[in-house]
Amino acid sequence: MGAHMDALRRQLLRHAALGATALAVSGAVRTEPLQGGHPSGNAAPGRPRSGPVRIVGTTFARLFEPGADSARPRGLAVDLLDAILIPAGHTPRYEFYPWLRAQSMIERGPAQILVGPYRTPERERLMRFSRQAFYEDALVFYARRREEGLWWGDFQALQRLRIGAVQGWVYGERFEQARAGLTVTVVRDLATALRMLQLGRLDLIAANQRNSEPVIQELGLGDQVVLCAPPFAQLKGHFAFGREPAGESWLALVDAGMQRLRASGELQQMAARRGVVLPD
Repeated sequence: MGAHMDALRRQLLRHAALGATALAVSGAVRTEPLQGGHPSGNAAPGRPRSGPVRIVGTTFARLFEPGADSARPRGLAVDLLDAILIPAGHTPRYEFYPWLRAQSMIERGPAQILVGPYRTPERERLMRFSRQAFYEDALVFYARRREEGLWWGDFQALQRLRIGAVQGWVYGERFEQARAGLTVTVVRDLATALRMLQLGRLDLIAANQRNSEPVIQELGLGDQVVLCAPPFAQLKGHFAFGREPAGESWLALVDAGMQRLRASGELQQMAARRGVVLPD
């Protein structure tokens, strides 16, 4: 009796296995794909599902700025992402945070797109970057008026000076190589650095020209703070995405959209309207 029951049980298990195989082959049994990708990390990324998209960053002049009186955000990044995402069935949701927090929201996954980071090897370990940059910045020093001669292109001449740098900002390889020989004070934001420069607590501040000009005007420092020449770096800004498979899908969507906008001439027109330098 026991042997007969064991044989019957083996036969039932064999039929069940055959039935499951037939269902899988016919397509009646499927594995639901992950949003923005495939269950297997080796498969090609799929198209992100339509719906809200969390886009994060900090205030970048001409690129990503809050609208006045709770109006819609503005800037080249908003123009571009609206033109790419909305026709694809997505609803962009733009959110502003301190820069380090915005970056962490991409690294850890709550957000899908980060606006504007410069590309560095360190950041590439934490996030994916769009293949195409959408703006280019001149990295420069600012000094008090009549002290702009402190910088003429030689980092060794700065060794006895107090240099201000903004927390979380990237300044390029040349600055980083010289940093060990400089006295660099890291400050919370650009406005704080400019005030410290005005008060004589710093001799120079390192910044990008695009972001600095509106802040200098807003603080009323146009007669007190001046740009030094030449720039010490030219850096390009990108959109960034998470390292998980869904991030590759968002990257592919944005890159394809930027390529289409560049080919049609719309990208160049958008950049010109916003006064942004578009990389070649």
